[in-house]
Amino acid sequence: MDAAVPLAEAPAPARRDVRSFLNHQLRPVLENASIRYGVVGFLLVAASAFNLVPQPTGMESSWMFIVPVAISSIAGGLREGLLIALAASALSSLFSYPGSLDVDALAVFGGVPARFALYGITAVFLGAFADAHYAVQSSLRELASTDPLTKVANVTSFYEQLGVLEAGMSSFAVLLCDLDDLKAINDRFGHQAGSEAIQATADVLRDVVRGTDCVARYGGDEFVVTLKDADRAGAERVVMRAREMLRRVELVHAPGHGVTVSIGVSVFGEDGTTAEDLVRAADTAMYANKRFHKGMRRATQLTSAE
Repeated sequence: MDAAVPLAEAPAPARRDVRSFLNHQLRPVLENASIRYGVVGFLLVAASAFNLVPQPTGMESSWMFIVPVAISSIAGGLREGLLIALAASALSSLFSYPGSLDVDALAVFGGVPARFALYGITAVFLGAFADAHYAVQSSLRELASTDPLTKVANVTSFYEQLGVLEAGMSSFAVLLCDLDDLKAINDRFGHQAGSEAIQATADVLRDVVRGTDCVARYGGDEFVVTLKDADRAGAERVVMRAREMLRRVELVHAPGHGVTVSIGVSVFGEDGTTAEDLVRAADTAMYANKRFHKGMRRATQLTSAE
């Protein structure tokens, strides 16, 4: 009988609990600037008070100022860490002076540069690593939530935004946009022209909405848009602006061929109260719009032939 293959050793529960506490509870709290400033201010005051208490011979109490410097550097970045390091240096030098209250300011603050060398180095190392870490995390989050071709949001981000709006129970609208005749563009001019048409549509949709709205690529040639605090009339105005801007688009790789879209609109509360209902209603309206456009083009072609 073959020997049993040992399973990978699971992390110790205590280690897992500590990591979970740091990542999901402590870090989000400290990333809040107001809370972080309050915590750091309290620690600076506490370290200063500790320096006023007589210490056993040979015991150095200035190390306590390292704690607020470290927290500021890790949670707030290099610049904030250096500012707190400077404040900690001044406080440490002031409250560790052994003389009476009537002291020479030059003598007191003469120790600031030496202390800042220690606190500043701590801030530089921790702050630089923190800034690099947050930059990497931000890039990863952007890659995970962005469509690589159009640079608008992907479908996952769209449904997250839709969930937030749905939970808020406030008025909003959903647009579902589909490029007309993308296959004809690809067949006649090549897929590079088709990609250009998709990118142009994404750019126009991004230009006609506000910063609080979400534009996402839903599929190959489909886009979805959430319009916060919008009713049907407001959504239709956005649709009109998008159509007007698309009429002015000139494709480099498909000269003489314009970009048109079919767009369906659904409104929260009127067409549904769930994400599935709203997307389904917008999809139905979009296909109705597409059939109307095809009928209009066919009628125009027949009139021209006559």
